[in-house]
Amino acid sequence: MSALAMLTSEAGVWVSGSDRADSPTLRKLAKYGINAYVGSNNGVVAKSDLVVYSSAIGDSDPELHFARRNKIRCMERKAYLAVLASECKSVIAIAGSHGKTTTTAMLCHVAERIPLEFMGHVGGIINGEDSNFINTGRDYFITEACEYRRSFLSLNPDIGVLLNSDYDHPDTYPDRESMDEAFRQFVEQSKVAVVEEECFKRLRLSAIDNAKDKIYTFGFGDDADFRAVNVKHTDGKFSFDLVYDGGRVNNITTGLYGRHNILNALAVLAVSYLIWLDLKEAAALVEDFEGVDRRFSEKGKLNGNGARVIVDYAHHPNEIAATIDTVRLMGKGKIIAVFEPHTYSRTKALLEDFGHCFYWADELIILPTYSAREKSEQGLDGSDLAEYINTHGEGALYLESYEKVCEYVKRNAGERDIVLALGAGSIDKLGDMLVAD
Repeated sequence: MSALAMLTSEAGVWVSGSDRADSPTLRKLAKYGINAYVGSNNGVVAKSDLVVYSSAIGDSDPELHFARRNKIRCMERKAYLAVLASECKSVIAIAGSHGKTTTTAMLCHVAERIPLEFMGHVGGIINGEDSNFINTGRDYFITEACEYRRSFLSLNPDIGVLLNSDYDHPDTYPDRESMDEAFRQFVEQSKVAVVEEECFKRLRLSAIDNAKDKIYTFGFGDDADFRAVNVKHTDGKFSFDLVYDGGRVNNITTGLYGRHNILNALAVLAVSYLIWLDLKEAAALVEDFEGVDRRFSEKGKLNGNGARVIVDYAHHPNEIAATIDTVRLMGKGKIIAVFEPHTYSRTKALLEDFGHCFYWADELIILPTYSAREKSEQGLDGSDLAEYINTHGEGALYLESYEKVCEYVKRNAGERDIVLALGAGSIDKLGDMLVAD
């Protein structure tokens, strides 16, 4: 929402916006010249021509209710995103259960330095940019395409990217098949699609019309159109050679931790190829990419000289497993994982998977579930997750607050250990608390 607000403001439109709590994002919007405030103000709404609202906002929201009652035009975020996208000549949309923010930001990084004229809409703060949007022109609109509430189906991309398709958002998709069908529809709506090879097989995308002509695959297998070979790693960072359509680019380093970022880089390079960029130049820019805030962000060291503290946005079991696997390559000390579950419905729907994804962590601390848009009766709390994990043979310690986590970690973490704070809620604050003097 903040990126949409800033892109709209740059077009010369008066923009206002509200949130339920103060935050660095809200303060940044205010400095940008946007009337950003906490709470509700129907006086501001009354002066507006259009009210854009997030899918996380309920019908009972005072400002949204006031706007509808007074016949002020209202538009959900996904529809407004489609309107902005239509202002550009071509739309590139990155979808998938994981990796959207990193991949979108990486593609924006490449596009800005080539350079291309584009508008970039990212779901996180790009390191080195201190922003979640870029606006250099209107040839391309590069955006995340979020599957929550099927919002990505509001887009008809010129190039649609599908990174993966793990089951998530049980409050939107009652079962895996309903989510798979939404991803298939996204690919069908794209004029050209770039799809991870295993996802291509699992979703049976070869059966859609013109699949051979419109879908390009990427991955590690011999059949992928863009594939990584000669994969190597040093302390959690990977390098690989890219093989594609009779060509090859050797010794590409992602610059980011984790094997999964090879796939993100392959997706970016495939798109670069399809929009006629020089792949050697694009690969060099991929190496320079510094990542996105809260995606494997190193906060510092515990007590100034102790364990390394890393914060990561991972909140799905597969993301968590990949992040812990990456940390295992980085040192020989203990991995102390601290997890804040995100939404009660997800905690309940993926309970069994959560029970296994922390296997390689040496110690595990579970916090209360971050409610986000939900009420507790919609699923399970962190205490339920900790009980489930302990019942099924793993060890989990349930702690009710960040303060108690800080006390425990500062007593038990050694200087060779890594403390990994995981979650999509406010757990970034815990990372700051752990490294504070």
